[in-house]
Amino acid sequence: MAARCALERVARLATRAHRTTRVSAPSAAPSAAAIARGGFASARGEADASRSSSNASATAHRARVDISRGFAAFSVDGHAESRLAVRSPTRAFAGRTFATGQGADDDDKDEDAAEDDILDDDEDVLAAGVLPRRDALAPDQGSMRDCEGVPVYSLTGVKTGETVTLPGRIFDVPLRVDVAHRVVVWQRNKRRSGLHKTKTRAEVRGTTRKARPQKGGGRARVGDLRAPQMRGGGVAHGPVVRSHETGLQRKVRRLGLKVALSAKQAEGRVVVLDNAHEDVLEAKTKWLDQALDSLLGAGALAAGDRQHSVLVAEISADENTPGALIGRRRDVRSSDFVSTFESRAKRASKNLPHVHVMHQRGLNVYDILRYRSLAITKDALKELVSRIDAPIKR
Repeated sequence: MAARCALERVARLATRAHRTTRVSAPSAAPSAAAIARGGFASARGEADASRSSSNASATAHRARVDISRGFAAFSVDGHAESRLAVRSPTRAFAGRTFATGQGADDDDKDEDAAEDDILDDDEDVLAAGVLPRRDALAPDQGSMRDCEGVPVYSLTGVKTGETVTLPGRIFDVPLRVDVAHRVVVWQRNKRRSGLHKTKTRAEVRGTTRKARPQKGGGRARVGDLRAPQMRGGGVAHGPVVRSHETGLQRKVRRLGLKVALSAKQAEGRVVVLDNAHEDVLEAKTKWLDQALDSLLGAGALAAGDRQHSVLVAEISADENTPGALIGRRRDVRSSDFVSTFESRAKRASKNLPHVHVMHQRGLNVYDILRYRSLAITKDALKELVSRIDAPIKR
């Protein structure tokens, strides 16, 4: 934005310079023959006429500054000639993609108005993909109204012709920020390892003898050299190995999950997929990245508008899934790698830092709010609804 403003200032300065610049022709001196014939006045009139015509032509041919997408494009004789390209479809500028627009007039107000119009057109270009564009929450958000007729898409952004219903009791609850905050704090506290540890004066290595006699030296009494105030001594009141886990009621956890899903639905960042395995032609990062371009467009970009940020919830592949790939995962208890089956989308997403494919059982508030968009398969949606509607075990 700073670079763009600098370019606009340069263009305005160039405009003012062109306004004040006047190309004047050299004055024509009367000839000796004209003076001898007494035609000095007529010669002077011809010189004035030639000077005025030259000024008019210079004014007509003066360059006009055309602000086009933050670049200065100069036009002569009314024909626009951009320094980079006259008509380019898109152009990257300051981390975003802008489309080439129409030039503005010399007036600063007209330039600003044209820039606003161009930015409005760019927002339409950036809002590509199947994600609906919602700049504000709906007035009836939180009324727990079912969202019917939600189309089902393939991973490449093509409609399959099926529709699903997002139940309002899960995807349209009031947005309780306090509940979401409590659940996120509970999750992050539970994820802390708590392996921090320092040695006390009883555990640090060192001698146990008395440093010097108690009396007779005229100095302060000193006992153990492993005391905290001594160099190399132990740490007083240091951290110990403990669990940072805090308690939270199950109904609050479930409500937090509903709030997170409702927040994504209110923003228009929930898309329902047919499946995340059969639609993937090849388990390659390049193929999945191009598919996400068609599916999500620029609505789910993160990390400086360079990479997609999406959380994909699926039903994980097993030994009965045709074409399932054999991968490995780290066991939670033993921390060892064990063999497992995974879908093609999960294999292809491992090199995309902001794309995460997980089983629907792993959906949590922190991950839903962390990623820009949420993609869930129709089978995973059914299991998610049944899991949330199940009674809480007490």
